[in-house]
Amino acid sequence: MGQWSLVSAELIDAKGNKGQLVEGADPQGFLVFLDNGRFTLQIIAAIPKLSGDRIASTPEESRTVARGVLSYWGTYSVNEADKTFTYNIERSSYPNQNGMQARRVIQSLSADELKFGVPARLAGGQNNLVWKRVK
Repeated sequence: MGQWSLVSAELIDAKGNKGQLVEGADPQGFLVFLDNGRFTLQIIAAIPKLSGDRIASTPEESRTVARGVLSYWGTYSVNEADKTFTYNIERSSYPNQNGMQARRVIQSLSADELKFGVPARLAGGQNNLVWKRVK
């Protein structure tokens, strides 16, 4: 439980190529686990300002935003025996995740750091995320 700040979010695609989970410079993120079983996660790159109203953005601007943001929330459960937790995603900026259960494998957990992996991405490959506890 608690509040966590993103340290790194590595994506390894289905072909083994490494990259960032979101496109763009200086991705930052915030993850919160509440003791009532709710969570929220946001990872956002430094996206250039839009040319005008966000609803009337150009196709290229919309593409940049879509690739530079990952945000979702819902409930979570923890399985201490197998060192996993599962997000029950209610709503996501990546709509293919809406309503799904997303299992995460805890690689390490200390008072100050949380590392977990996403062993099976929807698009293939995996993700590895590192978070630092916010004090």
